[in-house]
This record gives sequence, structure tokens and C-alpha cells, in this order.
Amino acid sequence: MSLVERCWMITSKFSVIAILIITGICFGVFVYPYMKKKREAALVSIVYIGIMSVLYLIPQQIGNFSAYMLGVVAAFLVMYVQDRRNIYQKIFLAVTFFSIRWLAVAMADRLDDFITKALVFGNTIAGRQWLQYGLYAGTRILDIVLCIVFLAVAIGLINKAYVYKNDEMNVKELVMLIIPSLVGVTGYGILQYYLNIYEKDTGKSLTDTYGFYGALSFVHYFISIIAILVMTTMFQNWKVAQEEQTGQELVLNQISDMKKHIGEVEKLYQDIRSLRHDMGNHIQMLEHLVAENHMDDAAEYMEHLKKEWNEISPEIKTGSPVIDVILMEKLREAKEKQIRFISDFHYPGDTKLNAFDLSVILNNALDNCMENVSGENPYICISSFRKNSIFMITIKNRYEGELNYKDSDLPETTKSGKEHGIGLHNIRRVARMYMGDISLEQENQEVVLSIMLQVE
Repeated sequence: MSLVERCWMITSKFSVIAILIITGICFGVFVYPYMKKKREAALVSIVYIGIMSVLYLIPQQIGNFSAYMLGVVAAFLVMYVQDRRNIYQKIFLAVTFFSIRWLAVAMADRLDDFITKALVFGNTIAGRQWLQYGLYAGTRILDIVLCIVFLAVAIGLINKAYVYKNDEMNVKELVMLIIPSLVGVTGYGILQYYLNIYEKDTGKSLTDTYGFYGALSFVHYFISIIAILVMTTMFQNWKVAQEEQTGQELVLNQISDMKKHIGEVEKLYQDIRSLRHDMGNHIQMLEHLVAENHMDDAAEYMEHLKKEWNEISPEIKTGSPVIDVILMEKLREAKEKQIRFISDFHYPGDTKLNAFDLSVILNNALDNCMENVSGENPYICISSFRKNSIFMITIKNRYEGELNYKDSDLPETTKSGKEHGIGLHNIRRVARMYMGDISLEQENQEVVLSIMLQVE
């Protein structure tokens, strides 16, 4: 083997290894926004590059398509082992990268083939081996640059279009999102199959015989990547519409709660006004009974007045009439169900916290508690404290079962249908309006919901 031939071989191998490394790095960049930590995405890149390098360097036992599939599967397993949440999203990432890797590299190859045939193997430099080699090395560098550009642009646009990266993906969403990727990579396989069959049967290159075939292939690869991007954008627009619909449901629930609470407050003050209106008559009656020395009747009359006053005087005073009514309603419901209800809640006055936003949190949280409290001596305990701009709400209840988180930070609910999981998500949504969040934990037979809000 001559020196120039050896240089051709070494350059060819190095260009393939360089593309393997570049695609591995792009894989890590692609999945990074969806991972918890930077090192998790780095490990995805390392495993992918390692697997693909080993499969390339060892004597070939499997085809390129299968080899790259093994690399992507290994990277997927690394993602899943490190973070078991949202498995369908990880499948989407793996399938999408597998597709755009083939499509982007194939686009670069089509352009590289055209340039290589025009410059390297042109008649003007035939027989000038070192000049041919220099141009070939240049086209290899160009091929690598084109791969970087096509992959980087595709990955950047898809990640930009995919806005709701932290949302749980379900099976239907997964199927909808991976269809363009599957169509694109299937089309790539069919085009390559015809290319290989033609060359095997005729000994000629299909792109040399029919130049339009290369252009047609390039157009297919480009449109396939666009289709993946369009589907991702449509999916995110659909998620936005879902978010708006959920927000509308939240507003409707909030309006309904407002009407209910306003009605309760009006009833409370109507009772107080009625009692004040009759207070003069009550005083005259008591004076008459005392003057006539009917002390027993006077004492009985006083007990009746105290009972009537206790019925309209709230047992819980938080500093907000609306919150008082909510907690009083829950207290009465708890008494009916023989549940111990403990309140040490105080409304933070002189802050930006809206009482009706807080009512959404308390109604949903306490409704969940009422539905799920169980065991001997059931209880619900609500408390709050404020430190500077942070307002913390803690709600506890006894629960003998076990929460099922299923790879999520919020547990699954036993409800079905439209109201499935809406309570906790409503609480979280309102909390995030105040730059806060929620956590739900189980400690032995007690469930603890913690809600953090920034109120200044």
C-alpha cells in the first residue's frame, strides 16, 4: 500500500470517528434540557460514543443501521436508569435523535458526494494523487462541518419548539410525536435500499446514472426534519390550548367558590345584624325577668342567647372573612364525619396574596384531605407561618394507605375522568403564580402537603 493510499484510509477512518463523536455530543446536548443534572446528559454522550466506537473498531458483525440502533438504545437505558420519570418522553428523545441523526448525516453526505465527484474525481486533476487526496481531506472536513450544522440546527429548533419539557408525556402523545421520525427514517432506509440494490446489480452508482436521485433524497431528508419540527410545534400549541382550557376551568371554579363564600359571608353578617336588631328586646326581657326575680328563667334566657351567638360567631378567625368561611365549612364537614380538625392558620395581611387565590389552594387541598383521610382517630391539621416574603402553608392528614408516585413528584389520584388530578395541579398552578411550588410527602401514616408562596 502506497503512502497516499494509507493517508486516504486514515483520513476516512478519522472522519467516521469524528462524526461518531460529534453525533454523541449532539445527543447529550439534545437531551440536556430534559435531564435533572448536567452530568446525566454528559453520561448519555459518553455511553453513546463508547458503544458506537467499539462497534466501529471491532470486525463488523452487524449493519450500520442496527449498530446505531444499539447505540441509541444504550443511551436511552442510561437516561432511564438515572431518572425513571417520564419514560415516554425519553422514548421520544431516543427515537427522534435516531431519526434526525440519519437524516442530517444523509443530507451532509448528499452534498459531500456532489462536491467530491465534482472536485476530487474530476477529469482536470485525474492522475494527480496528492492533489486528489488534499481535496478529499477538505471534503471530509466539509462533511463534518455540514453534519454539525444540520444536527445543531435540527436539535436547536426542536428543543426550542418543545416548550413544556417538564410535563408528563402519555402514550397517545408519544405516538403522535414519533410518527414523523419513523416516517423519515423509514424513507431513508428505502432510498438507501434502492441505492445499494442498483449498485449491486449494475456496478454503477444510482446517483451517477440518475443525478436527480441524489437531489430527491436530499429533499426527502430535509422535509422529514421539517415534519418532525412541525409536529413538535403543533404538539406544543396543543399543550398551550390545554393549559388555557385548564386555566379557564380554574377561573370558573374560582368564581364558583367566590359566589359560595360571598353567600356564606352575607349570611353570617345577616345573622349578626338580626341579632343586633333584636338585642334591645333581649335586654328588656332580661331586665324584666331580673326585676320580677325570675332568676332561673333569666339564666335559661341567657343560655339561649349564648347558644345563638356561638352559632353565628366563627370559631376560626384567620384575619380574612373569606378564609374564615372556608375553614368553618371544612370544620363543620369534619365534625359531621367525626374527623378532628385543627387550625392554626393566619392570613398574611398587607401582602399581594389574593384571598380568592388562597381559597383555590385551601378548597382543593382540604377537599383532598376530606376524601382521603383514613385510619383510627382521623385528623386534619392546617397551619401557616410567614418569614419575610415567604408564606408557608402546611396541611397534614392521617392516611393508612400508601401514595403511588409512579415516577412523578405528585402521586396518582384515584379519581377518573375530567377531574383526574386537577386538585393538586390547581394548587401547583396558583403556587407558581406566586413564584412558589408544592410538595407532597408521606411520613408513616401521615400525608404532609407543603405549599410555598412569595407574598411580597
